[in-house]
Amino acid sequence: MSTKNRKTNQALISLVEDLKDHSRNTGSALWRDIANRLESSKNNWAQPNLSKLSRHSQGKEVIIVPGKVLGSGNLIGNQTVAAFSFSEGAKEKIEDSGGRVLSIRDLMNENPSGKGVKILV
Repeated sequence: MSTKNRKTNQALISLVEDLKDHSRNTGSALWRDIANRLESSKNNWAQPNLSKLSRHSQGKEVIIVPGKVLGSGNLIGNQTVAAFSFSEGAKEKIEDSGGRVLSIRDLMNENPSGKGVKILV
């Protein structure tokens, strides 16, 4: 018996399916983990501020957030940050600090194995 999909956002449903397929094809557990986190209730999604990213990462790291990055605080370093969504302030501050803003799908295509990627929840 199949379970009913509770999500209605077609972009999210497509991303979760692609993450699971990619995980099966590459054997990388990272993408399966991110898919499972995005499938959970949106109330349980990560919503870290830039100050939390600064505290838990160092320069030139690749960070993935299974949720939304918020713009409170400042980012120190030039991290590459991938998330399902970003606030406008967070995008500006990440790019101003010399970092990169990516979607989860873009990061999955750039780094298929998921090596060196840090999950921030």
